[in-house]
Parts: sequence; C-alpha cells; structure tokens
Amino acid sequence: MSVVGSVLAVLAFLLAWPVPAALSRFRGDPISQVILWQAVGLSGGLSLIGTALAFAVAPTSHSLPEGLWQLARGQSHAHLTVFAWIFLIIAVALIARLLGCLALTFYSARRTRIRHDEILHLLSEPSATYPDTRIITTDEAVAYCLPQGPRKGTAVLSTGLLEVLGEDERTAVIAHERAHLDFRHDVLVIPFAAWHRALPFFSATAIGLNSVNGLIELMADDQAREHVDPAILAKAVREAAGISPEHRSDLSAQRIDRLSRPLDPARVPVRVTSTLVALGLLLVPSLLLFAPVASGF
Repeated sequence: MSVVGSVLAVLAFLLAWPVPAALSRFRGDPISQVILWQAVGLSGGLSLIGTALAFAVAPTSHSLPEGLWQLARGQSHAHLTVFAWIFLIIAVALIARLLGCLALTFYSARRTRIRHDEILHLLSEPSATYPDTRIITTDEAVAYCLPQGPRKGTAVLSTGLLEVLGEDERTAVIAHERAHLDFRHDVLVIPFAAWHRALPFFSATAIGLNSVNGLIELMADDQAREHVDPAILAKAVREAAGISPEHRSDLSAQRIDRLSRPLDPARVPVRVTSTLVALGLLLVPSLLLFAPVASGF
C-alpha cells in the first residue's frame, strides 16, 4: 500500500495544481468543462484522502478494504506506527472537514437566500410586465436571479439596466436568468464553494470555483438561445457593460463573442469525450484504493 499511497499522492498533486491550471485556460463547450471540473474535484478529494488512508494501513495490510476492516475490528491498532496514526488522523480530519463544509455551505446558501428574499421584497417592486420579476431602483446595471425551489425563483432587474435596454433585450436578459433558475445552477456551484471553503490553501479550489461561476453564465446563454435571438442577448450584455464597470470583464467579452457565433456542432461528441475522461479520472484512484492488490503494491 505504500506504493499505492505514493501514486495517489502524485495524482493528488497533479489535480491540485497543473491540471486545474490547464483546464481553466481551456475554451470550449461549458457543459463539458463543468463535467471535467466535477471529476477533478471528486478525484482530487478521493486521491488526497486515499493517500492518507493508504499510508495509514500500509504497515498491516496490502489493500485498503482489508486494512480498514482490521482497523474497524481493532485487530491492527497495536501494530500501527506513529506515522500510521498520524496519517489515519489526517484522513479522518479531511473526511470530516469536506463533509462538514459541504453541509455548512448548503445551509449557509439556504439562509442567505431566505434573508435576501426578505430584503428584496422591502427594496423592490414586482414588475407589471414580466412575471416572477422584481425591479430595484438603482442606476447600476443589475440582473440576477434568486432561486426559491425546483424551477422556481425570481428574476431581479434594475431600473438603470431597463432604461438602456429595448423590449427584446429585456426579454433576452430575463430568458438568461430563467435558464439559471430552470437548471438550478446555484446548486451546481455549491460543491465547488464547499471545496474552496474546506481547502482554501489549494489554488485548485479557487480556480475551480471561479471557473464554474463563469461557465454557468455561458450555459445560461446557450439555454436562452432556444427562446431568444442570441444577437439580441449579446447586445444586452454589451449595453450592460457600457453603463457598469463590473460588466466590463473578460467573461462579458467571451459571452458576447460566443453569442455572436452559432453553437459548435461538435459539442455533443466533445461532451461524450469529456464524460469518458471524467470517468477515467474517477476510476484511477478508485481502482488503486479498492481493487485487490496482489502484486505487492
């Protein structure tokens, strides 16, 4: 198991820095990228925990299931070295921190949404034109959505944005926000926020969270194409950037560029390939940890 632990440590290192750095520079189908980011996060966490567990059971067994079973039954406690105990404690602490941060992030997100909804109803007015939409009074370009359950929620627009947009552009912006609500992009982001909360000292967690936050905007744009002209949505993004510095970003430029072109017809094969790569990333640490080790690893 010492060799398995070493291999997992190398894999954890690769998934903590060079792989996320390369993936963040990739420009392609956003769904494919999110699939890969999910695989990087899961495989990286499994490799990190697996490294500690593999070294913890290495002195007494040749496979992780066997070693964990012996530990659970108390058969190998007396044979564990100080270093094995340290690795075991690290593994338990990592598992507890990752699961705890995931639960805390879900809870915090829910509390924040409830509080935000209360404040929003005090500071905004329901739109007389658009259903499930509220208007806040500010000169800034503001457009976002507030989830309230499966395929439910409120789109929020500012008076400053509405003043510079035409009717078609307003409809396009609302279609974009409705796409976020319909596909629960807020839930998609939560595991990455929890990952970053649990391991903020790993650059991969910040890179992954920032990347997925941007990718869900591209995904919402692609979904909105089914209901509105993408050129109109691109114009709305451009108008928002014209009145608000916060919208003058590389992401806005990327959105405008993608909306100005048809979707890549090869996106479906790319998604299939990405899914296979993601499965491979998950299988490698899983096989190393749980497959019977008969070769002395």
